[in-house]
Amino acid sequence: MAPGAGDTHMARHWIITNREVGRKRENGHFVERVTDDRREPLPVFRIGQLDLSTGATPTIDEMHRAVELVEDDFVQGYDALAPDENPERLAGSARLFLSLYQQMTAPADPKKGDTLFFLHGFNYSWEDALEHLLRLHRVYVEPPESPIGQILYFTWPSYGSSFRYPSDQKIAQPSGTLLGRVFGKAVRFYQDFFRPRDGQPAFCGRKIHFAAHSMGNQVAQEFIRSIWDYEYLRMPMFGEVLLLNADLEWTGLEKDRPLHDLPEYCTRIHVYNHTGDNALGVSESTKNDGKRLGKYGPRDIDATPPRLVVADCSSLDGSVTLTPGGDPDQWAAVQALARADGRPFLATAERITRLVGSRERLFDHWGYLHRPEVVADIYKVLRGVSSSHISTREQMRDRLFRLKPIAR
Repeated sequence: MAPGAGDTHMARHWIITNREVGRKRENGHFVERVTDDRREPLPVFRIGQLDLSTGATPTIDEMHRAVELVEDDFVQGYDALAPDENPERLAGSARLFLSLYQQMTAPADPKKGDTLFFLHGFNYSWEDALEHLLRLHRVYVEPPESPIGQILYFTWPSYGSSFRYPSDQKIAQPSGTLLGRVFGKAVRFYQDFFRPRDGQPAFCGRKIHFAAHSMGNQVAQEFIRSIWDYEYLRMPMFGEVLLLNADLEWTGLEKDRPLHDLPEYCTRIHVYNHTGDNALGVSESTKNDGKRLGKYGPRDIDATPPRLVVADCSSLDGSVTLTPGGDPDQWAAVQALARADGRPFLATAERITRLVGSRERLFDHWGYLHRPEVVADIYKVLRGVSSSHISTREQMRDRLFRLKPIAR
C-alpha cells in the first residue's frame, strides 16, 4: 500500500480466523485468501498478518491482498524459540506469539505497545471485518493517547446478513470453543517461552487487553465456557476486559454462568451499556428471551464478579464539537474520529444493525467507535486509570458510573 500524507510508521496487526480459505492464482503464483464461500465454524484456524500505514486509506481490494495468511502448525512446545529469532521463518501460532512479543517489547512508539484482542459481533462478512479492523486502527492505534500499538482480531464466519441471526448464533458458539484452543496454545507459549533458563527472555511489561462487541460477547462466553474447568488454563493473560454493548443476557455475569469466572483471566472488567441501543432492543424482543446486558447493564450488579465496573453511556445522545483545552483524552478522541471518517464505517454499521436513517440511534450501539466520550473513557481504562479518578464519569453507586456528555 502506498503511504498516505503524514505517515510516520507502519502498524502490524494480526488476524485469527476460522473462515473458509481458498487458493487463488495472483501474479503467477498461488496464494491463500479468505473466500466466504461457505459459512461454517471450521475447527481449524488461520493466522493473518496485516500491515497498515498510519494515515493511509487503502481500498478494500488492497486490504484483501495485504493479508498474508499462515496455516496453524502442530508444535510440541515453544521452549526452543529465541527472543530475537526471525518470526517470518515460523508457522502458525509460533509466528504469531513470537511476533507479538517482539512488537510489544520494542514498540514503534515507547508510550504504546499494548495489544487489543477484539471479537466482532453479528452480521460481518470478511470485507466488513477488514473495514472494522481499519476503523479500530484509526481510533485506537493511531492516537498517541491510546496505549494500543497493535490489534489481534478474531473474525468468525458470520453470514454477513441481517436476516441470518439464528445462523450466526449457531456459528458463534463453536467459534468461541475454537478460541479456547488458541488460548491453550498461548498459555503453553507463556509457560515454555518464559521458563527459567540461560538467556531467559525479559518480560515486556505490556498488556493484552480483551474486547468483545455485541454478539462477540456470545463468542466470549463460549470461549470461557470451554476453558473454565481446566485449572492449568486459569492464567491472568489479559489486562482490561471491555464488554461493549453486549448481545448477551443481562444475567450473563452472575454466578454459575461462564463469564462470572472472567476475573480469573484478567485485571478488571468494564461493561459498557446504553439504554437507547435499538439494535439490542430488536435482539431481545424478536431474537432472544430476556433483557440484554449491553442495553440495561447487569440485572444485579452485586451478583456480578469482583473487579467489574459498569459504564452507563445512556446520557450520550448528541454529536459534539470540542475545542482544545478540556480533557486531553476527549480532544484526542474527537481528532481520532475525524481521521477515521476518511472512509466512514457508518455504511457498514447501518447494514449490520439495519438502523438506517438515524445516525444517533446507530451510535448508541457503536459508541466505542463513534462517540468521543466513550472512546476517551476507554483510553483511560486501557491505561489502567482507577474508575474513581476518571473525571468524565459520575458515580451513581458502588461500581456503577455514568459517562458525562462533553460540554458544548
